[in-house]
Amino acid sequence: MTKCLAVSLLLACGGALADGAGTLYHNGKVTALEHAYAWPGPDPFDKTRQITTVVFADRPIDAAALRDERDRGHALETMLRGATRVDLNIEADGSVQNVNLRLGDTFGSQSGSGWYTLDLKRNDAQRIEGSFRSNNESDKQDGSYYDLRFALDLPGPADPGVALPAGGGDLGKVYLAHLAALRKGDVDALVGTMTRERAAELQAHRNDADFKMMFGFIQSQALRAPKYVAGHVKGDSATLDYQGKDADGKAVVSTVSMRREDGAWKVERESTQAGG
Repeated sequence: MTKCLAVSLLLACGGALADGAGTLYHNGKVTALEHAYAWPGPDPFDKTRQITTVVFADRPIDAAALRDERDRGHALETMLRGATRVDLNIEADGSVQNVNLRLGDTFGSQSGSGWYTLDLKRNDAQRIEGSFRSNNESDKQDGSYYDLRFALDLPGPADPGVALPAGGGDLGKVYLAHLAALRKGDVDALVGTMTRERAAELQAHRNDADFKMMFGFIQSQALRAPKYVAGHVKGDSATLDYQGKDADGKAVVSTVSMRREDGAWKVERESTQAGG
């Protein structure tokens, strides 16, 4: 038993790597990453291309909860907030785009070639299998050293749920009220449109000396001239898509995620990118 535990810190015992696991060495500290999840998605640097992200974490990952999330990356970020995790981003051609390391609230990224060995046995739309290992043993004591193995089925497209009526119905009204409160600078009205978690985050900083500057930045990110495109609801979650303009008048597309709390729909998060 003791011997198996010691080996698990390096590679894991027996069938423990059936899905995915490994070890992170960071500045001499060893962390067992016993949980893994992988999903395909658009390349953040080129939306016409796909990458597969394999995440290793020291905290359990609820794959079932992620199944119907359209933005699995953001949902996983919320699920693993504060965890130690390694994100391995693999291109369709089998090359490594980058490796991202998160230790609580700190973030680091490595790219380039020559410092790792990737042994990719399978990389298609259904499954990804292989191993990833750093080459420089000295990084175990002074730097970041990765020893990761994975054999994971990839989830299919998320089921968006039932289509919302034109304009997004009542959910669209909540989002427009959210934008109106944001533009007006009415913090009380704004928190009333947000999920409890997001509202608490904003309220926690309300008495900060730099709150006015921080809130001004949030206001500057508000979508201008919003035009509803489509929306879907499934259970207590919903997603709405809008077209609009940013502060510079450039066309953008925005995806709004909403959640029903105590019977009322609230804005959970919003993701905006160039386009439209």
